[in-house]
Amino acid sequence: VFKWDAVHGFAILPPELTASNTTMSRNGQIMNVQYDDNGNGIGQATLATFTGKSNKLTVTPLGDLNGDTCGGSSSSGINSSFGWAVDDSAHTVVGTAYIDTDEDGGCTTPTKGEVVPFIWTDGKNGGMRQLPTEGAPSASWVRAHAISGNGKFVLGSNGGSRPVAWVNEGPLVDLYNAPYQARDAYAVNYEGDRVVLG
Repeated sequence: VFKWDAVHGFAILPPELTASNTTMSRNGQIMNVQYDDNGNGIGQATLATFTGKSNKLTVTPLGDLNGDTCGGSSSSGINSSFGWAVDDSAHTVVGTAYIDTDEDGGCTTPTKGEVVPFIWTDGKNGGMRQLPTEGAPSASWVRAHAISGNGKFVLGSNGGSRPVAWVNEGPLVDLYNAPYQARDAYAVNYEGDRVVLG
């Protein structure tokens, strides 16, 4: 994984930081990556922050929803949570998390509701929380993959081809069925009052 900016050029991140769906804050100083904070072989969504003239790197693991006991696999290894998008100020991150609903030691069975959307916020009352999935148009997995610049409006997908949304962490809004009948939704403006539906 690397970061580039006009002042510092290319900065290669340490090998323990991996990426699958990397995005960054509006100012380009904070990006979401994957990191195995406790060395158990399961990574978590993490913020990588670059500060100062030296471009100093600090990492902030965002946690998970299953006690870091299981996860889904990708090109970045096994992860208990994946960050998909970060708001402009990097105070809010959304993505996919895994939970072991039937306590069988695994957490990747979509039909059991084990692949879920998360929202993470920083601050005293922050942390990672599952976004509501009640009312999802099918029994498959649900993820959150885009967020407005102000962090209030979240877009996601139910099963990969059925777009959904959340406003202020409220109930899931189905964008696939009437009246919207959209096939995908990945772009939203800063305020969250304009969304591109495909």
